[in-house]
Amino acid sequence: MTEDIRIRPAASRADFDACVELQRAVWGLADLEITSAIQLIATVHAGGIVHLAEGPDARAIAFCYAFPAIKGGVPHLHSDMLAVLPSRQAQGIGGRLKWAQREEALARGVTFITWTFDPLQARNANLNLRRLGAAAPEFVPDMYGITTSSLHHGLPTDRLVVRWDLDSERVRERAGQGEPPRNVATPDGELVNDVAWKAGWPVSSEPNTELTADTLLLEIPPDWDVLSSAAPRVAADWQRKVRVALSAYIGRGYVAVDFAPTEISGRRRPFYLLRKR
Repeated sequence: MTEDIRIRPAASRADFDACVELQRAVWGLADLEITSAIQLIATVHAGGIVHLAEGPDARAIAFCYAFPAIKGGVPHLHSDMLAVLPSRQAQGIGGRLKWAQREEALARGVTFITWTFDPLQARNANLNLRRLGAAAPEFVPDMYGITTSSLHHGLPTDRLVVRWDLDSERVRERAGQGEPPRNVATPDGELVNDVAWKAGWPVSSEPNTELTADTLLLEIPPDWDVLSSAAPRVAADWQRKVRVALSAYIGRGYVAVDFAPTEISGRRRPFYLLRKR
């Protein structure tokens, strides 16, 4: 139950050590790729933010970390990590951490936060774009290279870059809402790709990169981790096609502004909404 979860700023060395252990538990990273307690402490001292989520037994079950950033001469925060123990995922804890991060950032006079996520992870897209009200105006192919994390499945680390305008009307509206419905009606827009199910797996057509409508719909698989583990060739093909679509449309000024977790004929069918700036 999320009512039993306490969200608080990290303060002690033990808190930051807990963040290191959470990185190991959630991403399975080699130590060389883990952000150390010393680095987290230094970052917080320099203006970064680390929030912990604790269970009823005061054990850390999740954390969220952001560091000071500047791009284009504009200071902001870049939220580099959000980690929730696998046994506590899909319980709204990640969202609670992000809202706590927003509250602290606004109190410091910060107006926006950026971060990255894998565009093929439907759960992350739903949190970032739909629940939090952020938008993704930038796409970076293979941003981090091949990592040691089991969650990256040995694939290139393509990433959407999110911008969260903390005091925008859209974000203020989302902040006052509870959990949105799990499934929504398919939104209006032109389809970038068609998806068929073959041998039990969703398979995408080649994306149409010549569309010019104001709103476009890009479909992704409903469960990327299961697909990547069980059908790696299908997953690699999906990643290539989504990369082609996002590179084309975001490169032409479209922005991923929302996410629609629809259900059609009993199957989960998640769509990105891409809109012209």
